[in-house]
Amino acid sequence: MNTLQNDYNTQRSALNISEYGRLVQDYVSHINSIADREQRTLWVHNLVNIMAILNPEIKQQSNYQEILWGHIHQISDFTLDVDSPYPLPQKEDHNKKPEPIPYHTSTIRFRFYGRNLQNMIEKATQMEDGELKQELVNLIASFMYNSCKLWNNENLSNEVIAEHLNTLSKGKLALAGSEITVTADASVFTPRRHNNHQNKNNFRKNNNNKKNHNNNNRNKNKRRF
Repeated sequence: MNTLQNDYNTQRSALNISEYGRLVQDYVSHINSIADREQRTLWVHNLVNIMAILNPEIKQQSNYQEILWGHIHQISDFTLDVDSPYPLPQKEDHNKKPEPIPYHTSTIRFRFYGRNLQNMIEKATQMEDGELKQELVNLIASFMYNSCKLWNNENLSNEVIAEHLNTLSKGKLALAGSEITVTADASVFTPRRHNNHQNKNNFRKNNNNKKNHNNNNRNKNKRRF
């Protein structure tokens, strides 16, 4: 009884990599207790093969053996002293927090266009005047037209698009509406308005048909005396 009470999971050491389970961690602890360095290294080679069998998906990666050696070193809490064929990860690098991802602090002038459009306009302002720049401006204008139609259900005129281009480029793309060629995307879905009156009539019709069907079934099931 005392043996069972002393062997609860809550009283055991925490699993460093829980996916491999308690047996693998105990295996690594036993390897760490072996005095001979060559024997420890041989045992780790065998354990790498076992872990590859337990986790066969890892073989899809070309450097899966290096990954498994790193996992074993991590399971040992970075205390395993063996002759590894790969550079072993260090505890400081493992516990190191990643660098914070910088976020854009500038606001989006027209949210339905998105930030990517502002980046495209900025690239267009850096290009030299020519046919390639005009094609990019036409592509941007077409994207603006289709985005506004998709999100706002509104068809922008060329003059409004030219005004938005002027605003987003801070005056660097000062174009007239006649200088822009817009291509409408036929796949942009325009939601259809539902006729509430027609829906109510269809509901009443379906409801009446259901009642008539139930009445017919009820009459068939009446017993005749």
